Amino acid sequence: MGFYLLMALPLALGWMVVTTQFNPGGLLIGYVLSLLALLFIRPPVERIAWGRLPAQVVALVVYILTLFRDIFLSSIYVVRLALASRLDLNPGIMRVPTQDRAQRETTAALSAHNITITPGELVVEFEENHAMLVHTLDVTTSSAKADANQARRLRMLERMLTGESS
Repeated sequence: MGFYLLMALPLALGWMVVTTQFNPGGLLIGYVLSLLALLFIRPPVERIAWGRLPAQVVALVVYILTLFRDIFLSSIYVVRLALASRLDLNPGIMRVPTQDRAQRETTAALSAHNITITPGELVVEFEENHAMLVHTLDVTTSSAKADANQARRLRMLERMLTGESS
């Protein structure tokens, strides 16, 4: 129960941000709703490895900054394509292996989120053999760097989720 009481606090802060209710009442409502959601869902309780936590926080910050950089650069690329007088697009679907040795669903989902949130690419499906089908505006350019980008994403996610580098 103590785990849920602790986990409800960041969820309540998220509630305050989403609802823009930055007052004690907003915090209280968010905390109660978060606690009820946690009690209803009953996520598994995991022990926090306090020794690895600083490395995981640093990895999270690096991951977020890298994600923002990727979004920014992809946005510029898509805008340049849209404003070009002649659209040189080669749209298509490419297969990107998840490359996660442990084949964790969390890592694959976060990796797919990273791909989908950047303009110009969209994960449309997961194959059973641990690969993602990604629609891209330029399959030639994207497929040339897909494996390297996926390996980079997985290294960041591994550090973020486990605190260890592979």
